[in-house]
Amino acid sequence: MRRGGRGDQGRRGDAMDVICCGMYRACSTWQYEVVAHLIEWRRRGERLGYREGSGYDPAPGRGRFRVLKCHDQHPNFARAVAEGDALAVYSYRDLRDVVDSMRHKAGRSFDELMAEGLVHRILENDRFWMARPGVLAQRYEDLVADPVAGVLELGRFLGIDLSVAEAEEVAEAYSPEANRRRAEAVRLASAGRDDSPADPSRATRLDPETLLHGNHLRSGRVGGWREALSPGELALLGLLGGDWLVRRGYEADRSWAPPSSSPLRDALALARSRWHCWVYFTARRFPRLARASRRVLRLDRPLAESSGSGPRRPRQGVPST
Repeated sequence: MRRGGRGDQGRRGDAMDVICCGMYRACSTWQYEVVAHLIEWRRRGERLGYREGSGYDPAPGRGRFRVLKCHDQHPNFARAVAEGDALAVYSYRDLRDVVDSMRHKAGRSFDELMAEGLVHRILENDRFWMARPGVLAQRYEDLVADPVAGVLELGRFLGIDLSVAEAEEVAEAYSPEANRRRAEAVRLASAGRDDSPADPSRATRLDPETLLHGNHLRSGRVGGWREALSPGELALLGLLGGDWLVRRGYEADRSWAPPSSSPLRDALALARSRWHCWVYFTARRFPRLARASRRVLRLDRPLAESSGSGPRRPRQGVPST
């Protein structure tokens, strides 16, 4: 587990929002499940589901704890964390495994994800969230290896004292096996619908309580990218994310990435991806541009993890562990 940012804000006992903002396909939903469980159980708070930054305002929640999930950066989130109205909980994962997992989850090819600016967006979001003061950043590979330690760390971050037995019970409640059963229930609830990757509604079918989708979980294996990504795909990821992988300790250098077989083609692909990333974030800061950006980026086919559940009623009662 690693802590990013500039230290704790020292307001864990005060009611505030907890923003679960982890990287796509990096245990971000697991973090949301665990944090929401702890906040409801021990702080009598509520979960808000997935929220876009443009519609986020911490003021209505003052007086109680709230938990929300997001991925994308936004000035509203930055302001809330900087002013002590919110805490940020982040997770990250080997970028190559993220891309491989996202292909399966969203039903997209590598080229489609690159063309939509996904990898640029992941890295821009990573820079944004890791720069927030006091952010708790947890590494996917550590959470998979020792989820109980992850639960204990989340509890400490929230100012909630947990025994090891309590942390084990929470970890078991949201284990891969338990979440597979939840995801299967979502899939069965949509039985009879078109479940092909081309079906736009496939990405938005979820459990409003946990935000799990019907196709949410795979094996979770670390390093699956080695068999899944082609040399050309690895060459492009090396150009774009090689330095990030070194900084985060996933690689000692960039020797893992094959040389580009077509430097001009890769340069054009990166330029297109960077431009689409800029359009994507600009549209979220300036909503009037959203309609145009959706046409440009073909966001009528939503990424499975970026589609939110929207506002929902507060959950009644406190979940048992």
